[in-house]
Amino acid sequence: MRYEVLGPVRVITGDGHPAALPPRMRALLAALIAGAGRPASAARLIAELWPGDVPPTAASALQVHVSGLRKIVGDALTTTSGGYALAARGDADEFAALAANGALDEALALWRGPAYEGGGAGAIVAAAAAALEESLLAVRVRWADREVAAGRPVLAGLSAWVAAEPTSEPLVERLMLALHRAGRTAEALDLYDRTALALAGYETEPGPRLAALAAAVRRRDPTLDQPSPGVPGARNRFIGRRLELDRVIRLLGTNRLLTVAGTGGAGKTRLSVELAREVAAEYEAVHIVELAGHTTGMLAERVAAAVGAREEPGVPVTGSVARRLSGRVLLVLDNCEHVRADAARLVYDLLPLAPALRVVATSREPLGLAGEVVFSLDGLTRPDAVRLFDARVAAARGGVALRPAELPVAADLCRRLDGLPLALELAAARLRTLPLAEVLARLDRRLDLLVGTSPEARHQTMRAAIDWDYDLLDGAQQQLFGRLGVFAGGFGPAAADAVAGLDAAETLAQLVDRSMVEQAGDRYRLVETMRQYAAERLPAGDPAHERHVAHWIELLTAPRPLDAAGHGRWMAGTGRDYDNIVAALGWSLDHGDPVQGLTIAAAMWWYWWVTGRMAEGRAWLGRALDAAPETATPPRGQALRGAASLARNSGDLAAARTLGDQSLATFRELGDRPGMIAALNNLSITAQGQQDYEASLAYGYAGLAMAEEDGDRRGVAAAMNNTAGTLRCAGRLDEAGPLFERALAAFQEISDPRGEAAALNNLGIVTRRHGRLAASGDYLRAALRRYAELAIVEGQLDAVEGLAQVAVLDGDPAAGLVLLLVAARERGTLGSPLFTPDELADRDEAERSARSALTADEIARAHRSAAGTTLDAAVAALSRPPAP
Repeated sequence: MRYEVLGPVRVITGDGHPAALPPRMRALLAALIAGAGRPASAARLIAELWPGDVPPTAASALQVHVSGLRKIVGDALTTTSGGYALAARGDADEFAALAANGALDEALALWRGPAYEGGGAGAIVAAAAAALEESLLAVRVRWADREVAAGRPVLAGLSAWVAAEPTSEPLVERLMLALHRAGRTAEALDLYDRTALALAGYETEPGPRLAALAAAVRRRDPTLDQPSPGVPGARNRFIGRRLELDRVIRLLGTNRLLTVAGTGGAGKTRLSVELAREVAAEYEAVHIVELAGHTTGMLAERVAAAVGAREEPGVPVTGSVARRLSGRVLLVLDNCEHVRADAARLVYDLLPLAPALRVVATSREPLGLAGEVVFSLDGLTRPDAVRLFDARVAAARGGVALRPAELPVAADLCRRLDGLPLALELAAARLRTLPLAEVLARLDRRLDLLVGTSPEARHQTMRAAIDWDYDLLDGAQQQLFGRLGVFAGGFGPAAADAVAGLDAAETLAQLVDRSMVEQAGDRYRLVETMRQYAAERLPAGDPAHERHVAHWIELLTAPRPLDAAGHGRWMAGTGRDYDNIVAALGWSLDHGDPVQGLTIAAAMWWYWWVTGRMAEGRAWLGRALDAAPETATPPRGQALRGAASLARNSGDLAAARTLGDQSLATFRELGDRPGMIAALNNLSITAQGQQDYEASLAYGYAGLAMAEEDGDRRGVAAAMNNTAGTLRCAGRLDEAGPLFERALAAFQEISDPRGEAAALNNLGIVTRRHGRLAASGDYLRAALRRYAELAIVEGQLDAVEGLAQVAVLDGDPAAGLVLLLVAARERGTLGSPLFTPDELADRDEAERSARSALTADEIARAHRSAAGTTLDAAVAALSRPPAP
């Protein structure tokens, strides 16, 4: 038995033919299929079958239709206390499964016409049909993106779809791009004009994405050319390796895991990037994740951040990564050797969860997994090595390539360096100051090259090449170079000074001149092979690691700026130095003072919260708390408070309550009153989320009393705001409103924009509940503007949801539903579910009201509008005051 709704509603019997169904029985079948196995009451089915006037014989007629349908479908149709249910899986389920697995052509081929055609005009079927049509649009968009990226023909399919849906902007956008890339720019612009005219019939106009595309087409913007998304641009020309590149492309085409293995400096990274660039068109997405700066655990969290996967409450990080990498995706994990076991575990877990995923790893040794294909990368062949050396010599000597008399010497040098690209680059760089013959003479003395040796010997060859470069440095340069090895990523001049223990500017410039350190603007970095070598050269007992840790402690424990501009700079700087910070954190916990590690972790919780990296932050804080002594210290109390906040915002309220209690107990033992006030406020919010309003108010009033006694103005403001929130949750609006107003005034007096935004948002909720919609909108828009200035996404979502509810109550359910859908999507991406009980109830009620007030077509349009609306666009539109 097969059930079909992707076109005319049908049930295919065992003989392969559709069963004859009268119209009412077909409508009954459609309603039961749309119910997805959930019971539907007789009253609801009657309303579905007779959406207009219900005849007095409807109940008995329904029984007749049920009996008739049961004769066709048998035991699949059951009667329960809740009504009737049909265990029906059919073409809609196949469509969803095929789409989820990236089989887009097969999924689209299942469609025979409009969804639920002939299934009646009831609300249940209309909503199900709208949802399927929305899914169809999403799959068509995915198909178009895949085909356009691959350079395959899409004009016929897209043209047909756009003809049927002339206002479907996502499809119009892709058809315009395909026409432009096919040299039919005039047709692309004509299509835009026709779309604008069609949209004008609905009293609207093309969205910003479509308008921007039209403008780019008009000016022949070169960025509209075929891209290679996810692949970084090349710094210089790719020379040689054509045979190797063709070989790895073939291997990747028939295997899911390919490891490019070889010694440091063999060119594994460059080959993998060129591989990704050449095959990018065959994939829906390409992600290249650089692991060279990753020196500690939590590899899954690192990869999640790199591919844009956000942690989800109750879902392992690996599961979130797999969901992000669903579909035909290429993942390149570059420089796995120092995290080989963790990389192998991650790949082992990902491949079954993402069936269309392919992985390329680069490492000095294989990952050791079943099904892994290993491509061993040796040095360049002699002709390619000389070509590469010639190009790098020209770059080093201002465009002067190898002279004819130098070619034999260059060939000998390339042979002696075993064709290793990094060694060739280092040798070429020396030609800025030394003649080629002198370079070769130094290699004779410094390098011990053995032809045909094992990978271990090739590693020694690379070390010898860097030994030679290192030996050219004076004592001060060698000392700084070794100390720079503590950095896990790029670094600025101040960080270099801190690690060096002196003004390092001049010596650092000398290392840049000698190609030992790279410079980009005001940032510096060591390529990974150099960094590892530098770290090995650092003498035991050298204070560089301790200075590195102390530098980040000094920066992170300074008061965090409250103003929007300062907060933005703090977030950007912390993100830029994130690899260094976690390296210092990991080194403190593994080799140094765990209390220092705890101090860094405690200071980082806010960054983890704002960026949505809840699970990663909780893991670091948990590890630091376990490593440090359990003695009550300020860092321990702060770390417990931060862990409680991250747990709460991940939806784990029970853990948040436990950690909050431990934080409060720690601060009480220390007699740290500011810490106690902060912990009480934290617990007040958590208990509020648990609907333990009595405890929440007790925490809030206790924190407020202490803050007032101590003259802690921010503590007073925060306690008033949190306590008022609990009063609001408990329905005590007349008490909550004035307390929110006092909190707002207090935050304004101390110039705390985040606190001000929170109070404004809360006042928006209270005034909305009192029916003062205009005032509510004013409060919420003011809150939204402040949250946007601070780049606090969760706060922006709170305000957007509040304004959505105002729109629904003010008679615009369509606009309200669009905003609610945008907010729901962004909360899922952020990994920060709403947990305040009354706000949850308000949001759900607003969505129910909006959907009940809209037709199925209007709901479908709202879904399409939300899919094409970014959070930034929504915030920009909502932040403007309403027209008078």
